[in-house]
Amino acid sequence: MPLRILYINYGSQSGVTAAVLERLRRAGHEVQVFDPVDGFLYKRRLGPVQIPNLRPGPVLATAAAMARFRRHWKPWYVHTTVAFDLLTARCERAVAAAAPDVVLQAGVLFAPVRDPLRRPHPPYYLYCDHTRALNERYDPVPGLDPPIPFEGGWRRRETEVYRGAAALFVMSEHVRRSLAADYGVSPDRVHVIGAGANVAPAGPPPAGPREQALLFVGRHFAAKGGPETLAAFEAVRARHPRAELWMVGGRQPERSPAGVRLLGPRPPAEVGALYARASAFVLPTLREAFGLSFLEAMSYGLPCVGTRIEAIPEIVADGATGLLVPPRDPAALAAAMLRLLDDPARARAMGEAGRWRAAERFGWDRAVRLLLQVIERGVAGRAPLAGSAPDAAAAAAPIDGRQGLG
Repeated sequence: MPLRILYINYGSQSGVTAAVLERLRRAGHEVQVFDPVDGFLYKRRLGPVQIPNLRPGPVLATAAAMARFRRHWKPWYVHTTVAFDLLTARCERAVAAAAPDVVLQAGVLFAPVRDPLRRPHPPYYLYCDHTRALNERYDPVPGLDPPIPFEGGWRRRETEVYRGAAALFVMSEHVRRSLAADYGVSPDRVHVIGAGANVAPAGPPPAGPREQALLFVGRHFAAKGGPETLAAFEAVRARHPRAELWMVGGRQPERSPAGVRLLGPRPPAEVGALYARASAFVLPTLREAFGLSFLEAMSYGLPCVGTRIEAIPEIVADGATGLLVPPRDPAALAAAMLRLLDDPARARAMGEAGRWRAAERFGWDRAVRLLLQVIERGVAGRAPLAGSAPDAAAAAAPIDGRQGLG
């Protein structure tokens, strides 16, 4: 039965929004999209320039972010309780206007309705790649934004949204464990559906030898381990003087050492062409909610070198489809890169194993199919409106403080 779905998101989310919407509509469902952050940011566009957004909501959110986060307020602009409540009010109006059968929300920077544990509302489902509790546990790294600080008021709101959902979809077991340990969400209500590659070949990758090139794709150079990659490549170049390092993404340094090509941002088609030509993919990321780039590289048959953090070990099978190293360890990174370049046959075998792993365990068709199976069963078996969390024990559990909340 076709459903009327209100999809609440914020931004393109690295291609996730477009991929999910395409498959929901392809399955025959009527989907409306609402982005509460649209028009809410501290700047707005006026013709070719950006000017301060002086609407009351953004002004209040700006003041709250400045007071809470000081000089780091811009990256955490929507991470205050003031912004959470203002965005939730926007969502609630959208839900009332759309009158959907179900709401599907990406992430928890806001709630689809106020007081989801106590007030009637259409059933809503969440699709998450991370939690704030995981962000709070990041190690401080020079040159990167600091970990977002704990705030009890935010944690209470976030927990209520999780507990009020009809079900939760996550990209990784890593996030599923956080929901249980940090928010008291029953693991039975959390479904690991993975994600998919946004850049993928139309068919099998080309056969034959690849260029002696390592490919790095990361929007944020420092956060994705760009400096460590450059340092490690010096040792690689000493043994393989013809090897090259191709680096795609933003915020790159102005100059590069010998053998390094700083390509800057590139459109998907050009990135796909680089995946098809390179010998291996390298991304020693320091912070990674999931790791879509690894799935892209694997879909092109590339062995991957990544860091042993967050969900990456669920994507890259260490020793089978690639190699995992500790973060911020250029020596270990160089050793892994050299292992692949020293043994092209083994690298090709790892890449082929990765291609099969990506096809069998991941993919947007698979993720949305699993998501819809849960939603359609839920809609068929429940009343149109829900007034409390489906998990009565979770709804009754305490939300204040850090016990059960990280």
